[in-house]
Amino acid sequence: MMRSLFLFDMTFWLYLAALCLYVGYMVARRPSLQLAPAGYPSGGSALGEHEWATQIGQVATVVTIFGWVVNSLALFTRAYERMQLSGTFAPWSNQFEAMSYVSWAIILGYVLLEFRYRIKAIGAFVVGIGFIAMGAASLLPYRYQTAEPLVPALNSYWIYIHVSVTLTSYAAFAMAGGLGVMYLLKEWAERRGSRSGILASFPDLETIDELGYKAIMVGFPLLAFGVILGAMWANYAWGGYWSWDPKETWSLIVWLIYGAYIHARMTRGWEGRRAAVYAIFGFLMVVFCFWGVNFLLSGLHAYA
Repeated sequence: MMRSLFLFDMTFWLYLAALCLYVGYMVARRPSLQLAPAGYPSGGSALGEHEWATQIGQVATVVTIFGWVVNSLALFTRAYERMQLSGTFAPWSNQFEAMSYVSWAIILGYVLLEFRYRIKAIGAFVVGIGFIAMGAASLLPYRYQTAEPLVPALNSYWIYIHVSVTLTSYAAFAMAGGLGVMYLLKEWAERRGSRSGILASFPDLETIDELGYKAIMVGFPLLAFGVILGAMWANYAWGGYWSWDPKETWSLIVWLIYGAYIHARMTRGWEGRRAAVYAIFGFLMVVFCFWGVNFLLSGLHAYA
């Protein structure tokens, strides 16, 4: 048991290091309005700063990938420990493991995004959310971090597909929420007319908005699939597809929230600031569904 916890702790520190490096990358890459002194070629200092930022960004990417690999090893190790304990190897069977898996999925999504779009500044926000997820997991009491035997309702093949699909959708919504925060900060900087500083190093507003929309378009069908699978599992475990359990109800509410977002974007042209605010609101509802329902509301999912 201590082996997996050690790897989870390593993941936490690696994600923290990656977050600091991405912030350092943005600081080093920020545009400067200072003019070169007389007698010096203009732009020489800026070129050196750009090369320094590139090196920091490369190290940040390497540390992020390494952290994700360690996160993967932690989940595989926990899966082995669970198999030894209860014969079920799903490493997302309690709150601590689920948070660790969400962090794993967020970082994977970001790495794929960075390789596709070559935009490292987003790492300060998306990797930051992955780090917060690992940090929140580490704050749970020790009894929540260990692999206790599963209750009979959880010891089923349904846990492999329903939980993993639903948690992956939460990771996509987390990415969209981080991009929403980034959009609002960038828009605020542009309204002030700022052309220097960290915020000026962000990608353009259209790119941030489009990436946030794509993240939601990944999470929305996954959550729909997860809700359907959950209903099928409920029928198998408790003899009914829907019981208005708090977790079921809030999962449906979250799905409807993002469904309204997609509808408004397609039919009403909801883009830009309104879409960013809505993405942040939706992510806060996901956080409540994931954390608040488990600890504040009693129901059939209380053991999660």
